[in-house]
Amino acid sequence: MTIPGIVLAAGASRRLRQNKLLIRLGERPVLYHVLNTALAAPLDPVILVLGYESEKALAAIAELKDSPKLRIVLNAQWECGRAESLKVGLAAVPPETPGTLVLLGDMPLMTNNLIARVVTAFLDTKKLCFPIYRGSAGRPVAIPRELFSEFERLRNDESGLKIIQKYWDKAVKLELAPDEEPTQWDLDDPEDLQSFLTITKASSPSL
Repeated sequence: MTIPGIVLAAGASRRLRQNKLLIRLGERPVLYHVLNTALAAPLDPVILVLGYESEKALAAIAELKDSPKLRIVLNAQWECGRAESLKVGLAAVPPETPGTLVLLGDMPLMTNNLIARVVTAFLDTKKLCFPIYRGSAGRPVAIPRELFSEFERLRNDESGLKIIQKYWDKAVKLELAPDEEPTQWDLDDPEDLQSFLTITKASSPSL
């Protein structure tokens, strides 16, 4: 049992002052780790939304490009913000599916086990589903098709958090196990990067 997945990977990482998706963790770039996990999870198709430095991103995932599950779409308006990339991804979701799962391209410690838990909960309920991280909505987020139009009305860098809060009481919220907390780590600024490299080098030598 699968649902489509969307990996948002179109931004320019302005706060980090370099393309964070191309930073190498171990032998692979950040984006490779995320996409490899998504392709191994119960997601089909996996819709990768690229924009900034798309050619470099394609080179970073070259070994994965032949996956029959992968669909690559370009967001020509990537400079407008993440909401525009989400709309591009939602437009690529096959019409017969009940919803989709959204991942961020800068979370390389995401696991296919957590993705599978969210997918299972969504397929059981057809409701908005996500893990809880430190009291707030974490990632990934499974969005039912009936809410697509609300997410499609977001503009520029608007967050989907206000929609999640609107349906908070009706949503399916999954508790993270202590060892799943690293799945929620992302890269936003130079301080994050330094901490991330230090922690992952010590705790995840396989990266």
